[in-house]
Amino acid sequence: MREVYIEEKPGRLTAVFGLSARPDRLWIDYFRARAWYSIYDAASARFSGRRARVELLRREDLAPLSASMERFIEGANLDAELSGLP
Repeated sequence: MREVYIEEKPGRLTAVFGLSARPDRLWIDYFRARAWYSIYDAASARFSGRRARVELLRREDLAPLSASMERFIEGANLDAELSGLP
């Protein structure tokens, strides 16, 4: 991940994760499969360009969510590599 920050709107916190590359559909599927059981609802991440957004309930959740996102991203990268994606 290149950067992590919070977008704040009335009644809503969103963690934004900057990715090193724009993910393709298959990579996103791998990511969601890895993130499916996350307590932070990371499987519902919204991807746009090189950014992934995940809703947060509390600011305090950003650090553990970031650690989880790193694992999900690494896992999706490994799955993509093993499947032969460029």
